[in-house]
Amino acid sequence: MAVLVIVTGFLVPAVASLGRSTALVTGGNMVANLANQARQTAISKNTMTALVLLTAQGTPEDYRAVMVLEYIAGGGGWSPATGWQTLPDGIIVDFADPTNCTFYEETPAAFPFLTGPPVQKNPPITYKKTQVGPSAFSARIYLPTGGLQNPEKSAQIRIVEGFAQGTQLVRTHPDGTGKSANYYDIAIVGATGTTKISRP
Repeated sequence: MAVLVIVTGFLVPAVASLGRSTALVTGGNMVANLANQARQTAISKNTMTALVLLTAQGTPEDYRAVMVLEYIAGGGGWSPATGWQTLPDGIIVDFADPTNCTFYEETPAAFPFLTGPPVQKNPPITYKKTQVGPSAFSARIYLPTGGLQNPEKSAQIRIVEGFAQGTQLVRTHPDGTGKSANYYDIAIVGATGTTKISRP
């Protein structure tokens, strides 16, 4: 019986760690797929698309919900190309590491061509039927060529194990420096819009 208790004591943390690592990969793959979809839609429809991350909207999904918008010419304006997709529980975009998570830079102050009946608000984004505030999202726009608007600006998304506690990020798998020991990096190449994935 004592042996079973000891073995269980080793197994439970290992299984929990494996589960979090699996969730991290699942979440990273989801965001990478959305980025690739945004690029492909821009090219195939000869339009602009946007990869959008919910940030400080005041919901449990802040820094965890991602979607793709597309611009529909002829008065359609910006419209969802996908629904919101949410990272698994315990997985979040690392909003506290601006060095390795640069996606927030160059978010459009105003989306181009705000049209549609009636004229769309800026940003043209809603979450659960609520208008997203101008400082409650991050986005990068893909051009019809597949590349990014402002291609010279870094666009890297770092996804980590953790959760938001108010305005603070709590990392559940930190390294010795307080950064995340386990992460999933998605770098969007500005000139081409293609993605590069890296893991520790």
